[in-house]
Amino acid sequence: MRFLHLGDLHFGKVIHSFSMIEDQQYVLDQVKEYIQIYQPDAILLAGDIYDRSVPPAVAVSLYSRFLKEVLIDLKTPILAVAGNHDGADLVNFGSELFESANYYVAGHYTKEVKKVVLKDEHGLVNFYLIPFADYAVVREVHQDDNIKSLDAAMKMTLEKLDLNRKERNVLITHAFVVGGDEEPQACESEKKLVVGGKESVSASYFDDFDYVALGHLHRTQKVGNDNIRYSGSLLKYSFSEENYHKSVTMVDLDESGAITYELLPLIPRRDMRTIKGELNELLNQPSSEDYLRVILTDRGELLEPMAKLRKVYPNIMILELDQKFNEFKGSKLDKFTREQKTPEQLFSDFYLHHKGNTLHEEGTQLIQKIIHQVREEI
Repeated sequence: MRFLHLGDLHFGKVIHSFSMIEDQQYVLDQVKEYIQIYQPDAILLAGDIYDRSVPPAVAVSLYSRFLKEVLIDLKTPILAVAGNHDGADLVNFGSELFESANYYVAGHYTKEVKKVVLKDEHGLVNFYLIPFADYAVVREVHQDDNIKSLDAAMKMTLEKLDLNRKERNVLITHAFVVGGDEEPQACESEKKLVVGGKESVSASYFDDFDYVALGHLHRTQKVGNDNIRYSGSLLKYSFSEENYHKSVTMVDLDESGAITYELLPLIPRRDMRTIKGELNELLNQPSSEDYLRVILTDRGELLEPMAKLRKVYPNIMILELDQKFNEFKGSKLDKFTREQKTPEQLFSDFYLHHKGNTLHEEGTQLIQKIIHQVREEI
């Protein structure tokens, strides 16, 4: 059986006042092309369909079109769970009705884990859909006061599954899973799963599954073994992701339950990257519509640098000045020595401490003028 693993779509995402809707549509078109070429038996969507629990109408419309094109036009089933960004009610809406179109979704955490059975030439494949839920929700559903962490919640949920180990089993869920020799790589755009406390879940709980399709982390990566994987987000959603290579994961599951996978690259409409240099240097570079973090290395004051830069780089998200200032912990001069210095000399000492060089003549004249004006007003 072949399936395409997606996660962390974050429809409706806005980054530094820039809507990502056009960019999301751009990569979704590539996803649909891959579906046409590879013809998977199902799409696994591991949560964070939307960026927030009450998404804008344009985000709901984008997902609705995607569902129609995949389910109806491409005749490919979709199995989805809600993530921590999603509103469970919205994701779960119409779930019983949509199953007639082969859209299987678990928005709410329930006592009985949703199970979907698909069949290929080798037999049955069981898909288990576990949406994200805070451990307090899991504790309430099962009336078990011993559930005091996400780890305990996942452990108990999986222990209650009646897995047929003679058949192939696949899990779709949304969690921060740890295991193996390397710690999974997280980024700034991933919202905490819980406020305070431990949010990780042990990968050892998934040993009985042939494949685990994870959502939450935005980097494509495995957790311990190749059969426990994050597909990652379709786009870069923070500058901590600028060196990530975005892709979707096509998985083939053979008759024995062994998997092979291929990372299918996604090319963004606009990249997200950092550029650094002096203002005039950057203004003389070729224009770019990429989403940028610009770090200016000029010394001294700049006149409207953002307005000038946006003529060349219209999609600047962040502008920073790379000016190092030494921390001022107070003057080391005693009171008598300070009283022997003029205000101009004291300011010059202050400037030297922060900037690392002496105040230039033009600056000296300006400070003298300001101090003179202040004295006249006193």
